[in-house]
Amino acid sequence: MNNLMKISTFGKWWIAALFLIIIVALAPVWMSGYALRYCTFVFMWIGLAGSLNLLTGYTGYLDFGHVVFFGTGAYITGILMLKLGMPFFPSMVIGAIVAGVMALIVGIPTMRLKGAYFAIAMLVFAEAMKHVVLELDDITGGGSGLSLPIYTNYEFFYYMMLFAVLLTVAVTWWFGKSKYGYALKAIREDELAADVSGVNTVVCKVIAFGISAFVAGLIGGIYAYWMTFLTPDDSFNVLLTIRMVIMAFLGGAGTVLGPIIGATFLASIEEILWAHFASTYLIIMGFIVVIVVLYIPRGIVGLVREKLIARYRTRR
Repeated sequence: MNNLMKISTFGKWWIAALFLIIIVALAPVWMSGYALRYCTFVFMWIGLAGSLNLLTGYTGYLDFGHVVFFGTGAYITGILMLKLGMPFFPSMVIGAIVAGVMALIVGIPTMRLKGAYFAIAMLVFAEAMKHVVLELDDITGGGSGLSLPIYTNYEFFYYMMLFAVLLTVAVTWWFGKSKYGYALKAIREDELAADVSGVNTVVCKVIAFGISAFVAGLIGGIYAYWMTFLTPDDSFNVLLTIRMVIMAFLGGAGTVLGPIIGATFLASIEEILWAHFASTYLIIMGFIVVIVVLYIPRGIVGLVREKLIARYRTRR
């Protein structure tokens, strides 16, 4: 009986998810131009927060330099399109692959570091890469930036960012259900115990690092074509990583819905505050984040889950 109830509940979730995807896919038909661009930005942040969540949420390793993979994907895409005349899609895929391979190479030494040491190492690496891009001005445009061909089909970018979100959700769901995902969770809870029990912790972490970087690089490539102009200060801005971290933890790190809820909530609140309190909205946002961290440490998903479990237990 319990198994039947689980199957029934599982089926209902899939039907609800499919229904939501259909609505989101058809939304551009009746959306205004502003709403379309806003939703595209929200999708971008969901994808970026989700990509960070694949590493931080499942291994516990906080990557303060995650923006380096976003910037790498963006610049590789832009350079291939502008310098070599390559079409967008292969440029985007190559940019994502380069970002993923970069993470695998960097991850071999850095993933042996613990806690704050890893976070600081990645922060330094991101800053170093920004200066490398600035110095290679013959290829990257340096501080003057890189101008890409203009493409104004905003529905195209809406669907591309939606694809990135669906990809991130699919990978996160797989992390949550697979043996590999359980190994990552074991690392998050107690890395030494996981190592003793036979988990190859370094390999598992490096693979997760590469996957998360690939997704961030893919989104960076889409962003490059969408914005049509790249600068190192924007594409490798560490503050972008801070936003990803806040969004992931606000919604609930290590969950499928966490980055979706966190990014949507934060982006929506920010848009409302910016419209009415343009000069002070960043201060207000800071207070909101502090309150959430203090009173909802497990994120919105964790809070809802705790309430549902408590309600279920009282009914029994």
